[in-house]
Amino acid sequence: MGSAQELRGDPAAKVNFPLYAVEMLTDRHFVVAGGGGAAKTGVSNGFATYQLTFNGEQCVATQVGKHDTGSRAVMNCATYEDNKSKSKKIYFVAGLDDHSQLYYINKKFEIARSYSYSDQNENEKSPDNSVRKRKPSENKENDVDSSKSPESLRKGLLSQRRLRMLAHPMDSVKTDIGPQEESFQKVARISSSGKLLATGGCDGYIRLWQFPTLKPLRDIKSHEKEVDDMDFSPDSQKIVSVSKDGCAFVWNSKDGNKLCQLEWTPPDNAKYLFKRCRFSVGEGDGQRPRLFTITNPIKSKLPSFLQLWDTSSFLLIKSVAYNSSPISALATSPCGKFVAIGSMFGGSIDIYTAFNLQLVKRVENAHSNFITGLAFVPCHTEVGQNITGLSEGAVISISVDNQIRVHRIPHRRNLLPLWAALLIIVIVVCLAFSVCSYLGL
Repeated sequence: MGSAQELRGDPAAKVNFPLYAVEMLTDRHFVVAGGGGAAKTGVSNGFATYQLTFNGEQCVATQVGKHDTGSRAVMNCATYEDNKSKSKKIYFVAGLDDHSQLYYINKKFEIARSYSYSDQNENEKSPDNSVRKRKPSENKENDVDSSKSPESLRKGLLSQRRLRMLAHPMDSVKTDIGPQEESFQKVARISSSGKLLATGGCDGYIRLWQFPTLKPLRDIKSHEKEVDDMDFSPDSQKIVSVSKDGCAFVWNSKDGNKLCQLEWTPPDNAKYLFKRCRFSVGEGDGQRPRLFTITNPIKSKLPSFLQLWDTSSFLLIKSVAYNSSPISALATSPCGKFVAIGSMFGGSIDIYTAFNLQLVKRVENAHSNFITGLAFVPCHTEVGQNITGLSEGAVISISVDNQIRVHRIPHRRNLLPLWAALLIIVIVVCLAFSVCSYLGL
C-alpha cells in the first residue's frame, strides 16, 4: 500500500495562480493557464509551460516559460504543434474574456549559469515563487576553462544549456458577439489537421476560423444558450458541441450544417445537462473514432454519467454512473486507450478503458478543490514512456488549488478473470474424467 501522497498522484509542480486549463504542447511539454482575473488581489494572470521528466520515483514538472496576460485570466486554451514543418512550430491560443489571442511558442536554449534562475523571461511580468532562485556561480572551478580543447568547451557549454519556451503574441480576434457584460469565450479547439480553429461562447455561436491566420470562415448559430464545450473529430470533418440549453449537436465542419443531435433517456425522466464532450481515436488501424460526453443532473442527488457514443450512428453505446459528485472535467488519451473524468467536489479522478468504460484507476482527493482540467501525456511514444516511468498511460490534473499532479497507470497484467480461470479448470477436470472413462481407467 502506497502513502497518502502517492495515492493522490505525483505532485509534479505548484504555481502561484489558480489553474483553469491544461493542454499538451509536445510529447514532453505542457502548458497550464489561469489567474485571479481583473480583481486587484495580487494574483497574476497568464500561462506557464513545463517540461515533464521522471526522476526514478515520480513525474516532475520543471517550468521552462511563463507569460503574464495583464488583467485578464486565461480561462480556456488550445494548442497545436506543426510537425509537418521542419521547425515544428508550436501555437497556443488563449481565451481572454471575449477574445482569442494567438501566440507562437519559441524554443530557445540558453546558458543557465548566466541567469538568476528565477524562471523569468522577456515576456514575463511576475516571477513564479515556487522555483528556487540560483545565482551564477562565482566559483572558478564551475566556469568553463578557456584552456580546454574546443571539444571540451563545446560539451561544457551544452551541459549548461537551459531550455526556455518563449511566448510571442500574434493576432487576436473577438470570438463572442454578445452584450458587453455577457460576452465571453468559453472554449477553443484546433482541428488535428491544424487548418481550423473553432470557438464558442455565451452568445451560443460556434465560429470557425482559418488557422493560424485567424481569418473568419463561418458562424454557426448552434445553441440557444452559451456553448460549454466542443471538439473536432479526429479527421477534422465533424464538430460536437454541448450547451447549457441541454442539447448536444454534431456539425459538419465544412459547411456548418447540423448532422444530428445526441439523444438519450435519463433515469426517471430527470433533467440532465451535457457538460463536456471529447472525440477519441480508435485504438487500432481501421477502428472507428469514439465520442465521449459527461452529463450532470439538475438535481444533485441523482448520479452523473460518463457516456460512450458510436460515431457512425451517434447512438449511445454505454453509460457509467458516477455517484460521488457532478463531473467537471473530461479527457481522452492520444492512443485511444483511456478516458478520464474529474469531479466537481472532492477533487477526485477516475480513469477508464475507452472501449468498454471499465474503471482502471481511481484517485481520491487528488486536489483540495474541484478539478478544472485534465490532459493525457502521449504515453504511446518512446518519449512519453521515458517521462512517465514506462507507464501504460498518464494524465495531468489541475485545480484552483494551484497544484499540478500526474497520475500514472501501471501496465496491466494480462491475467484471466477469476470466473474464466474457474471455468477452464472445470472443463479440464470434465475432459480428464471423460478420457479416463473412455480408456476404462
